[in-house]
Amino acid sequence: MSVKLPYDLVEEILSRVPWKFLPKLRCVCKLWNSLILEERLNKKNLSFHMHSYSGEHRFILADRGLKISAVGIEEQQNNVNDPPSLIVQDFTLTKVRQTYEPSITVYKTVHCDGLLLCVMDNQLLVRNPLLKETSWIKCGSDFHQSDDAYCLGYLSHCDYRILRFRCASNSRNRPSRVEVCEVASKTWKVIDNISFDWFLSVPLSILSLRGTPYCIGLREDHTAFVQSYDFARERFQPIDDLPFRYDEMNPIGLEIYKGDRLSVLEQCHKTRKICIWVKHWLMLTSWTKLLVVDIPEFPLLYPRPSLLSMNYYFDKNNRLVITCNHTGMKGLSIIRVINDKDFQVIKANVSEIRFPFLCSYVPSFVRLQGFSKQDTSRIRWRKRRFN
Repeated sequence: MSVKLPYDLVEEILSRVPWKFLPKLRCVCKLWNSLILEERLNKKNLSFHMHSYSGEHRFILADRGLKISAVGIEEQQNNVNDPPSLIVQDFTLTKVRQTYEPSITVYKTVHCDGLLLCVMDNQLLVRNPLLKETSWIKCGSDFHQSDDAYCLGYLSHCDYRILRFRCASNSRNRPSRVEVCEVASKTWKVIDNISFDWFLSVPLSILSLRGTPYCIGLREDHTAFVQSYDFARERFQPIDDLPFRYDEMNPIGLEIYKGDRLSVLEQCHKTRKICIWVKHWLMLTSWTKLLVVDIPEFPLLYPRPSLLSMNYYFDKNNRLVITCNHTGMKGLSIIRVINDKDFQVIKANVSEIRFPFLCSYVPSFVRLQGFSKQDTSRIRWRKRRFN
C-alpha cells in the first residue's frame, strides 16, 4: 500500500538532499519536479548546505572565443592523500561556425550562487549551466574589457542586479562611471554622484557574497582595502583595510569562506609563503589569520605584472585548493596543499593560454525571471542582433 506524504514533509526532505542528487529526483513525479524548481525550496536548500562542503567546487576557465570549461578535482575514496583525478565539464555556449558567424569572445566570467555572468562585446549573458537556462542582456559599447569591472548580485533572490563600473584611474584615461542593470527587466540605470578616490587592484579580485559585490581597492597611497557596493543605497561602502601591507609584486586573491565570510590570500613573491585571513561579512570584527603555508619550493601563484586572477577554496578535508598560472609550469595548474610539508600539482590545461579568466563556481538550482532554455538558434539570433 502506497503512503502519500504531506506536502510540507516532502519539501523538508528535498531541502536536505544535496543539490547534486536533485536532478535525478525530478523524474519521480510531477510534484517533485515542480518542488525542486521552486524558489522557496532552493532557498532552503542553499541555507541548509551553506556551511557544508558539497564536493562540487569548480574553477571556470574561458579559453579562446566561446570555449568555457568547469575544472575541478575528484577526491580519491580509498586514500585522501592519493593524487586526485581531474574533472572537466564543457560549459561552451554554442558551436559557432566561423564561416557564417563573426567570432565572439568571452572576456570575463563572474559567479553568484550558481549563476554565471559572461561578459562579451556589447552583450552579457546570465546563465545557469546546471539547468541550461540563459538570459541575454544588451549593454553599451563604451565599456572596455580591461578597465571595467562586472559583478552579479541581488537585492533579493527575485531581484538580481548586474553592477559594472570604471574607476577614474584606468589605462585609457576615460571618465569614471557606474551602471546597474535589473536582470528581470534588462534595463540599465546610470548611478550619479559617485566619486572615486580609489582604483582597482590588478589583477581584479571581485566576488558576490549574499548578493553584495566585494572587491579589493587601492587608495592613492597604495593602501589596500575591501570595497563593497550596496544595491539598495546605490553607493560604494568600504569594509576594512587588508590585514597586511600591500605589495604589488605579491599575488593576492579574495574569496568566500564557508558561505558567510570573506577571505583574503597573500603570497610573498620572495619566500613563496602564503597567508590567508578571514572576516565575517556582517560582524564588525577584525581579520583572523586562518592558515599559513610555508613550504620550500612552493610555486609562485602567478607572475607580476599579470591580468590573471587567482582563485582558491577549502575542500571537505579542509585542505587548501588553489589555482596556479606560473610561467614555468606551462599552463594552468591546480595545487592542493596536503599538510605543512607537502603539496600536489594537478595539470588543468597543458596548452599555453594567455588570459584564461578564472572564477570560482558552485552549481545550484537558482532560477531567474526571463530565463529561456539554451538552444543554438536563439544564441545565433541574439548574436546577430547585438553585433
